[in-house]
Amino acid sequence: MAMNKQRGIGRRKILSTVASGTVAATAGCLTDAIIGDNSDDTRPALSDRTLRYGGVLPFSGGLGAVGEALENATTLPIAELEESDLDVSVEYEGVDSETTPTAAVNAVADLIDDGYPAVVGAAASGVTLQMTQQATIPAEVVTCSPASTSPTVGILNDRGFSFRTAPDDSMQAVVAAQLAVSEHDAETAATLYTAGDYGRQLSGAFSASFDGEVQRQVSFAGDSNSFAEPIAEALSDEPDILFLVGYMENGVDLLTDYYNGPAGDEVVFVSDGLQDDSIPQGVDATISDVYGTAPVSSGPGQDAFDQMYHNEYGTDPAVFTANSYDAAATILLANAAAGENDGLAIRSQMIEVTTGDGTEVLPGELTDGLELAAAGEPVRYRGASGEVEFDESGDGGSITYEYFRFTDDSVQSLSEHEPEGVAQ
Repeated sequence: MAMNKQRGIGRRKILSTVASGTVAATAGCLTDAIIGDNSDDTRPALSDRTLRYGGVLPFSGGLGAVGEALENATTLPIAELEESDLDVSVEYEGVDSETTPTAAVNAVADLIDDGYPAVVGAAASGVTLQMTQQATIPAEVVTCSPASTSPTVGILNDRGFSFRTAPDDSMQAVVAAQLAVSEHDAETAATLYTAGDYGRQLSGAFSASFDGEVQRQVSFAGDSNSFAEPIAEALSDEPDILFLVGYMENGVDLLTDYYNGPAGDEVVFVSDGLQDDSIPQGVDATISDVYGTAPVSSGPGQDAFDQMYHNEYGTDPAVFTANSYDAAATILLANAAAGENDGLAIRSQMIEVTTGDGTEVLPGELTDGLELAAAGEPVRYRGASGEVEFDESGDGGSITYEYFRFTDDSVQSLSEHEPEGVAQ
């Protein structure tokens, strides 16, 4: 067995394992289900193939703080397979989206030119929208985003090539709006959001869901030197709730400008893009009354994933890491079922391997799942982030959300919620 991983942008991870009569102890007993008559199946054996997938992830830019964790989870299936004795080769290459559409389009073009048929990514919604429309859909390359939550992602004319394990933000907006009323008695609100599809859509969905008056919806540019002016505009009518939508790159400066400027008696609600301990730790002020919502892992494989991630990397998973593992695992299973590194063939299997009555495959059981899928047996992947059941729009994310608050130096979890009174 040999494995080589080059760190840095344009990284590559290659795994080859040696055939044996046994599989990893964590894989359970799924291989018993392989027994059957597959003599007419013409797909090649796993030992004769190399499964290939790429990653377009934010190692820099607005989401740079979580890029390494997302890639750790994206390549965790390779580490899982390395621990087994399955005769399979997997090749992975990750590139930097820089959390910008232009960089992502250019980066994924290199993966397309290198023949990668499927990609985990991108992360930011606006980046994913441009990357898929300009590059991957025309090239017939499958994408599966672990963190793009904009409703627009789910309504793309994508010819079936675009998937995501992240939930639709319209559901987060419902939860945030309901908590603003039930937990904080809010009757008025204003939104302050980062320019782009993610911020605009989440601001609009919150405003549509809020049971009260939304006084203002104000956008800000992520590359601003100061956020004092848009903050003052959003707070000019003294709302009960300020709903703040942004990325980690701006979180410290946003809240520092808020507390050093027009902060009043309002409660601040932040979105998932600002859920990170580094933000309250970096704010040069005493933090009070800052709450938020973010998707939380709730799948049947969550505990197994958490343990594998901690064992491999020595730290706990971060936001959207379970979604990243699920995206990679699903792509690998679909590739094995397709029998070739071809985007069209993989596309046709993405829904098949996450729905139906096939043998259930959980995180930690990927070895057996690949054997089953490669042998033509139906499988149903059940995820770490949630029940990954892709629909015709490519959506398959969990809709459970964590309600949290900022202390002076950390993010404190309070409870978990699902949207009430809406069709799911």
